[in-house]
Order: sequence, then C-alpha cells, then structure tokens
Amino acid sequence: MSLVIRAYEPADRAAVVDLVHQLNLFEDGISADRARDVKAAATCLDADLARVARDGGAVVVAADGDEVIAMMCFVLEQPQPYLKAEIARVAWVSELVVDERHRGQGIGTALLEEAERLARAHGVSRLMIGAIVGNHVARKAYERFGFRPAVVELAKDLE
Repeated sequence: MSLVIRAYEPADRAAVVDLVHQLNLFEDGISADRARDVKAAATCLDADLARVARDGGAVVVAADGDEVIAMMCFVLEQPQPYLKAEIARVAWVSELVVDERHRGQGIGTALLEEAERLARAHGVSRLMIGAIVGNHVARKAYERFGFRPAVVELAKDLE
C-alpha cells in the first residue's frame, strides 16, 4: 500500500460520502440513533466543510493510489474562557473513518498523527476526539494514541 494523506478535494466527494455513510451505519448499530441514508452522509460532509471554512481546520483523506480509503475532519474551536490560557484553544477530530476493508492497518493512526501535526501547526496544545458509548474499539485505539477521558456527555431523549 502506498498511503498518502492529503487535503480533501471536490473530486473525493463520492468516496468521502460513502465513508461517512459507513460511519453512520456502524455507529447506528451501536447507538440506534444515526441517520442511515446516503443523503444524511452527504449533509454531514457539507456541514464539516462549512465548519472548516468558518472556523478553520481541514478535511483530510487517506488514499491508496487513486482510491480514497479514509477521511478525517479536523476543526479548530474558538478559545474557551473556562480553560487555562495555554490550552484555551482546542482542536477537534470531529470525524474519522477508515473504509471497513482497510481497518486495522494503521490508517486511523496515520490520520491522528496528521491531526496532531495540524494542531501544532495552528499553535493548539489540546486535541480532542469523541467516540460514542459502546464503540470500545475506537475508544481503545484513541487511548493507545494518548487520548484520555476529559468530558462525559449525557443525553436524555424527551418525548
């Protein structure tokens, strides 16, 4: 495999929408609350691109030759006034998905390394990522990479 990590290009759209769709289906199998249609995946990508354009960051793909096999959305947040000044501006990996045929080959780690590089290049000293409850594989992979629990979010569905 000749893995290349690069910025998203409009020609990558169909492949990236497919990846986001895979992520939504996978997460829905755990949480039963994700939209399962391809249109929702396209809307997610559009939201990622809009957020990056507004706040800064990048949508990044991993490609093997001409085939896009993974994607990541890296976004910057405005400084958070409740955090110490040296960590007040954080970056988020808001999406990360590797095509199911290519998982377990270090591609996700390569994308996390790129997120770390981007964060440092933007002068950010805290990188955040989330995993839905029940996605133990992702959580363990993120913890092996050096992430640690920082915030627990709780949800209550209202009728």
